[in-house]
Amino acid sequence: MRTENINRKFKLHDERRIAAQLPEQLQGLDVVGFVRVDEFPAELLNSFGEFANAAVEPYTRIYRNAQPNRIDAWLLELLRHGRIGDRFFLRTGLEYFPWADCRVLDHRWLESLRRVIGPNQGFISQDKTSAAMTIGAQYEMLGYLRPVPPPGTFETPSVNEQTVLLAPVIEPPADNETTQLISRVEAPTQRITREPAPTGENTPETGEQL
Repeated sequence: MRTENINRKFKLHDERRIAAQLPEQLQGLDVVGFVRVDEFPAELLNSFGEFANAAVEPYTRIYRNAQPNRIDAWLLELLRHGRIGDRFFLRTGLEYFPWADCRVLDHRWLESLRRVIGPNQGFISQDKTSAAMTIGAQYEMLGYLRPVPPPGTFETPSVNEQTVLLAPVIEPPADNETTQLISRVEAPTQRITREPAPTGENTPETGEQL
């Protein structure tokens, strides 16, 4: 038991430093703070396990080797269908700092999410009523939503180099055909590994200073 407690203290210390670096790493996003898992509805939290285990059908998909701007547009459309706007909670992959409260500042946020979080990204809306997740499969990116909108055709919007991708516009989804079922998912949200310099923020769980 003593060894376990020591290991957890080391992990907390490590994650404090990692969390302190997130505001710098996530360019284009304002990291307002961190939120504990017990501040979210259990139904939304459980949905991420269902997504990762392929227990439900993906809402949409896109080829994994598509151009980054098309994947960005696809992600924005997924968030739009999930009614997730320019402020949301982002899944970090950390145990003690599991969710970051984020606000979109400019177009850089999409590239920084790919670089820092990886292909497996989890989102919860600011009002804590909806969730979205992307998962990188072998050949495709899978997109999930909870609750699932009415059946509709999900089309990735056309994007050119001049398009500025910011937060999704919140509009109801279209009503058409359902998307196809995709199989095979990979690992969950990758753990952020860069070690940041300490700051004076408090941990959300213990109240200790970083």
